[in-house]
Order: sequence, then structure tokens, then C-alpha cells
Amino acid sequence: MSTRLPVVLDCDTGTDDAVAILLAALHPRLDLLGVTTVWGNHDVRHTTDNTLRVLDLVDRGGVGVHPGRNEPVRPRLEPLPSGRADLPPTLDLPAPTAAAGGDAVEWLVATLRAATEPVALVATGPLTNLAAALAADRSITGSVGRLVVLGGTHREAGVTPYAERNVWCDPEAAADVLTARFRDVLLVTMDATFSAPLTTVDVARLRALGTPAGAAAASFVAARIDWYRRDAAMAALGGAPLHDPLAVAALVDPDLLTTLRAGVRVERSDPATYGATRFAAEADESLGRMSVAVRADKDRYVDLLCATLGSRPARSE
Repeated sequence: MSTRLPVVLDCDTGTDDAVAILLAALHPRLDLLGVTTVWGNHDVRHTTDNTLRVLDLVDRGGVGVHPGRNEPVRPRLEPLPSGRADLPPTLDLPAPTAAAGGDAVEWLVATLRAATEPVALVATGPLTNLAAALAADRSITGSVGRLVVLGGTHREAGVTPYAERNVWCDPEAAADVLTARFRDVLLVTMDATFSAPLTTVDVARLRALGTPAGAAAASFVAARIDWYRRDAAMAALGGAPLHDPLAVAALVDPDLLTTLRAGVRVERSDPATYGATRFAAEADESLGRMSVAVRADKDRYVDLLCATLGSRPARSE
């Protein structure tokens, strides 16, 4: 058995997904098998292009990138356009030299069917690809040693007062995935990510690493800090949450998170609270049972980012 943990990353690559990819691609204990892309922050053509750019930046163009779904797995209560007008669709990185691979859902199913050891699956966008893969073959849950989902919220507001964006984009997919019989599920909520915002001090530390990954991460975090100035609490702090890499960080340092066991239900019928994640401590077979991250150790998180992004990448496989 490999001493490195096989990982598949499913994402809608914007700035924080980009840092998650860098962390997964460069950490010495992780073996990034491939990246599947999904709609969410932008159309899948843009999230795929952005993913290729990030991997090229650190000479990991040999990692396969597989474009996936560009709309919810089933219709939402109300239509939602793919993409965000408040974010540029293309990351400020050189155009990619590698080409995208085959369909994400087909690749996910084939890869998990063929796995000879448990694979860690990390999802940092809407769960559409994962729901589609489960619909194609529910037995793939047996190949996933740990599923980490960046999504959901309890006390922190998300894209609505009740719902975090990844779940809100495709509540049906989130419900499908979170109630599937994965052996070990960790939900990294906005409560955890907002508890560990990065500041301009952290930007300077990342930039001082002197590596392409460190420089890119510093630029992305600085842009996020600027965007979050519209939030009064973040503006006062001069900081911003860096959501998606925390889900990858949990694979190599689970102790940086404070977690609780809970049942989770996704609201799919009430228009007022559509996409909300409801948590329950009591046993209920109708709810997905999982670990729910509610806080993070900010210093430990930044230390992990700097130690990993400060390393020089190995040659592309």
C-alpha cells in the first residue's frame, strides 16, 4: 500500500479552490489522482480552464482534469444561472498548456471502481458530479475511505441568511451525497472557515515564501480580503475566510478542526430557507450522520499552508 493518501478533488475553481488544488498537488502525504470540475462559481468551461492553469503553475500538468456537470442534478425550486457576476471567470495565471480529459462522472466511477486502496474524496463546489456518479453506481461509496465536503452552515450566514453557497446551488445533489452510505464523512462548514480568516499579515507570509504557489496564494488571498470588505466584521479585521483549502488540510491535520457528530438534513422544499443545512444530535435514520467541523485553528492552518506552498514541486508525473 502507498504511504501517500490517494486523493480526488472535485471543485468549481475560483480563488479558494485554486489554493486547495495547490495544497493537494504539493503536500508530500497526498497523491492527487485527478481533479473533476463542476459548475458553481462559474460555468464548467471556466472552472476547468482555471484548474488547468493552477496545475500548470506548479508543474503538475500531468494530473488529469475532467470537466463535469454544468447544471444541477435535478431542477431547483427556482432557476439559478451558472457563474457569478461579482467574480472574474478566469484566474490571473498563464493560460494552460495541458488539455482537459474525459467526462468527470465517467472518470470518477471508473477510478473508484478500479481503486485498490481507499481513496479520499474532497468536494469544494456544488455536489452535482458526486450525485451523478452515485446515480451511475452507488457501490463506489465502498472505495471512498473519507469524504470531505466543504459546505453547509449553522450560525454563519452564507449566500442567504440560511444557506451556504455550495449546498444552495444544488440542494438535491447535496441531499443525495450526504445521505449516501459513505463510511466516513466530514462536513467542513462556514462556521469553521469563518473562525480562521486570513489577514494581510498572512498574505505577506505567503508572498515571502518565494515560490510560484506562495505568490499565487498570496494574490488570491489579497483579492479575497478586498472582496470581503463588504462584510463589516471582515472589513474591521482586514481579513477573509479561505474556505476550500481547509477541506484538504483536514486530510493531513484533522486536529486543526473542532468537530461534532450530527445528523444533517438539507432543506429542499421551503423556498424561504432553501438549501439550509439542518443539524440534529439525536439518531435519525433519515439524516446523514457525519462529523461536522465548527471551528478551526487559524495558526495551525496557516502554518500548514506555508509549509506546503513553500516547497518546490516535484517533476510532473
